[in-house]
Amino acid sequence: MIRFITDFADQGDILPVVATVAAVMVWREWRRGASVWLGTVILTLALMLVLKIMGLYYAVFMQAPVFSPSGHVASACLVYGSLLIMMGREAFIGLPSLTMLPLMAVAAVMAYTRLVLHAHSVSEVVTGAMIGSIAAVVLGFKCGPVPKALWLYLLPAVVGSAFLFHGWHLGAEVAIRNLVLSEGSSVSHFVYKIFV
Repeated sequence: MIRFITDFADQGDILPVVATVAAVMVWREWRRGASVWLGTVILTLALMLVLKIMGLYYAVFMQAPVFSPSGHVASACLVYGSLLIMMGREAFIGLPSLTMLPLMAVAAVMAYTRLVLHAHSVSEVVTGAMIGSIAAVVLGFKCGPVPKALWLYLLPAVVGSAFLFHGWHLGAEVAIRNLVLSEGSSVSHFVYKIFV
């Protein structure tokens, strides 16, 4: 069950969901939502990539343990959390802090799965949750009010896409590690040769 839940936040599942949301927003002519959606998602995923690469380089050069923020937690908070914020925005109009409850539930569940699977440390899932949650809040409120008719198309499309691509794995984490560690070891060997 843990693997089943965590697979909803793998890049092989998240990216098709992101594309589906953007396509439905454009199709239903909500261009503001689509541009804010895509812009926020791209910037957040790029930030996560940079942090993962920096953590790997730090580990190589400092001979320290690898620090790799959880992309699963960040992606789940960003995608599913922001959709929940947008859905509950009107319901909690008088108490905007309550819109954070569904987001915190997404973060807690996904963080728990990553910890149980020993894929990340507590600090790595907290970092992923913070980045994904900040992006989700920005996204949830910057999109503006969601046209009510949009949810009739968006919800089935998101659920369908999430289940259709469930279990797909892009292997992004492994590819990043292999690239950085192979390049990092040759760079560290070069630096060692210069100074020794």
